Amino acid sequence: MNFENRIQQFSYLFTKSDEKIARFILDHPVGDHFSTITSLAYAIGVSTSSITRFSHKLNYQHFQDMKFNIQQTYEKTDIQNVPLIKRIHEYHQTLIQQTGEFISNDKINQLIDILTNSRQTLFAGLGSSGLTATEFYYRTMRMGIAGSSVTDAHQMKIGASLLNQNDALIAFSNSGKTEELINAAKIAKSQGATVIAITNYAGSELTAYSDIVIMTIDQTRVNDKQFINTQISAHFLIDVVSYMLLERQDNMNLYQHTRDVILQDNKS
Repeated sequence: MNFENRIQQFSYLFTKSDEKIARFILDHPVGDHFSTITSLAYAIGVSTSSITRFSHKLNYQHFQDMKFNIQQTYEKTDIQNVPLIKRIHEYHQTLIQQTGEFISNDKINQLIDILTNSRQTLFAGLGSSGLTATEFYYRTMRMGIAGSSVTDAHQMKIGASLLNQNDALIAFSNSGKTEELINAAKIAKSQGATVIAITNYAGSELTAYSDIVIMTIDQTRVNDKQFINTQISAHFLIDVVSYMLLERQDNMNLYQHTRDVILQDNKS
């Protein structure tokens, strides 16, 4: 797992000293300060033992292990084009690469089992996360998976209140702090439904009411306020889930059937 993914996963364990180290490395991932543990500690203004403890919290064996991983993380594959297109390509490449190593295959399989075995699934999200929730619903609907999507706060509560122990709620929230999603998760949980949170942050309030938490990548990692696509990681996830669902012949048959129906309507 690369350095930035480890930061996101283990940040809830950080002391103020750890946060200082993490911020410095994220802002200065390359340079002479990485030549030795002493030079890095001096550049940050902490002790070498603080660097060692920090690396252990991120599940590195030692400083050199962390240093090598950081060097690999920031190697870039370039393309030939105008600077802006190269920059956006780099952003997509970075987020997709990090998502690919960060998402848990075991949890994806759990999600697929829940989708296929639940009586119905409620897909919920607000704003751009709501668009992703709706896209996920449309894909699964065409595979014969019963469900609905909701992007309105009041409808989330109503929909969640109608779930039972045979149902599931999939809540999309980058921050894990969206009040409307948290309320829906609480209600769904009280009804006995299975709650799946798809979020950037473990330990958020939404995850406290979730049976399964699937982590995605925080778009702000690219550190560019003009880059506003917050759904790359979540779309990568639903692409993986869609692909795995369509490996099941029954799902593929239904998906092809709905495609044929749509194409037939277009011809008439």
